[in-house]
Amino acid sequence: MKPTVTIATSLLAMAMALTNHAANNYEPQRNDFSFVSHTCTSFDEGDLLLDSIITFVIDKNGPVYAITSETLPLDVNLWTGFGEIAEEDINFDGIPDLQICLGPTNAYGGFTYDGYVWDNKLHRFTQVENFDKIMDPFYDSSKRRITGTYRVDDDLYYSVYEWRDNKLVLIEESTDHISADE
Repeated sequence: MKPTVTIATSLLAMAMALTNHAANNYEPQRNDFSFVSHTCTSFDEGDLLLDSIITFVIDKNGPVYAITSETLPLDVNLWTGFGEIAEEDINFDGIPDLQICLGPTNAYGGFTYDGYVWDNKLHRFTQVENFDKIMDPFYDSSKRRITGTYRVDDDLYYSVYEWRDNKLVLIEESTDHISADE
């Protein structure tokens, strides 16, 4: 089956499930969901390149919706991890959120991710603006901060974010130089 037919069939199934969902007045809870990602690729001068990742958010009671993540055009034969899903508490509210791997952004393997937090009022996941700017996020729940790190040549870059008024805000940036002896 062609990828476009598969995606169209999935979208039709989602629309039908959402119609059922609305008719039953069912309100999904966070623990009702499971996730499956699908990578979308194309060819460029003979290389198989990743274009995007579609993550299907599947409610155990039927409804499904899709999250689409754009990626850098990367050769899937050189890198792995695309579309891997981690359930992390991104906003430190005690409820697992989603972190979707977009792949590396440089030769040192600094990976970026899309982040989605569970919105209890909407009963669905909502995208965290600029989360994809945080490379290799480390979560410090005691300080309620996320630190991103990446390397370029002999420099190691740090960016620290925290949540303010339900928005992720960059609060600090720094750079360390790594000598060849380290």
